[in-house]
Amino acid sequence: MPKAHEVAAGLRKLADSIDQHPELDMQTAWVSFYCGTKEHFINAASILPKPYKKDDNGSDRHSRISLEHKDVGVETRASIYKSLTCELVEPAKPAVYRCDPILSQIEEAAL
Repeated sequence: MPKAHEVAAGLRKLADSIDQHPELDMQTAWVSFYCGTKEHFINAASILPKPYKKDDNGSDRHSRISLEHKDVGVETRASIYKSLTCELVEPAKPAVYRCDPILSQIEEAAL
């Protein structure tokens, strides 16, 4: 796992390279910290530029808590799976539908 100063050195190298071509049209750069532990998420949150927006939606096992900071030309995000930081209180329930028949009994039988 790299230390913060090593990540900063790599980002400086990238910034220096970009600075050599100041007039180029560029896409927005994304810097993402996909955190695998609560400690790594807290560390990333502590260095993320402020203010940042917290996004805490979704309820499936792939749901993430994300912090996002948007600047001109750079968007920075730190995120972590909720399952690594939260206690599951009530699992999501599958949807239950009541539908009128679409096909006739003859059409259903033909399937």
